[in-house]
Amino acid sequence: MLAVSAVTAVVLARIGHTPQPRLLAAWPQELPLPPAALGAGLLGALAFGDEFRHPALAADRGTVPRRLGLLAAKLLVATATALMLAALTVGCDAEVLYLVYGRELAQVPADWLSMSASWIGLVVGCAWAGVLAAGVFRSTTAGLAAVAAVPLLVVPAVHKVLEGPSVRTAAGLPMRLREVLLPRWPFGGERYLEAALSLISQPVGGALTLSLTALLCAYLLTALRGRFR
Repeated sequence: MLAVSAVTAVVLARIGHTPQPRLLAAWPQELPLPPAALGAGLLGALAFGDEFRHPALAADRGTVPRRLGLLAAKLLVATATALMLAALTVGCDAEVLYLVYGRELAQVPADWLSMSASWIGLVVGCAWAGVLAAGVFRSTTAGLAAVAAVPLLVVPAVHKVLEGPSVRTAAGLPMRLREVLLPRWPFGGERYLEAALSLISQPVGGALTLSLTALLCAYLLTALRGRFR
């Protein structure tokens, strides 16, 4: 994924007309997700999928339990892996762009904090979606399909639901939350909260949050149902 991201960033810079944040993330306008997010989703899906595919890990397809502690461990490892992948992707893309095209395309954006929060949230969210979907459907393919379904299916569905008079009210929600919550945070914590609210208010961020909530609820329901059998 790092190699694909680096090559994609060089090609996008060569073509032009791509904003610098998308260059650093190697995210073409034509693709629903960048390579790093897809890679994080695939690694997350493999966390559960391999247990059902290899007999050495699970003798029977139904023997892998849905325990909350196991889920928490997998989400923790997926988070660490996604953070490392997100940081390495931006670092490698910036270095390659600097070597090929010079310092101009490798500069740090002015609003780097909000962009970094959005980038980390996207990659980590895709990793979590892969873990949860693979755990619910017991398949690596289903986990990766859930990651790809967020920008392809969930985002258009959210846009369609929000069409109408309620759009204006929903659009002002992040700003109203900032006015209420931000002044009460010490040590500059309002910047991180503002970045999180900005991420959720974006189409992909909101759809990813909705998908993660639905997958988590589905996993919890299946885990509790297995306990009471």
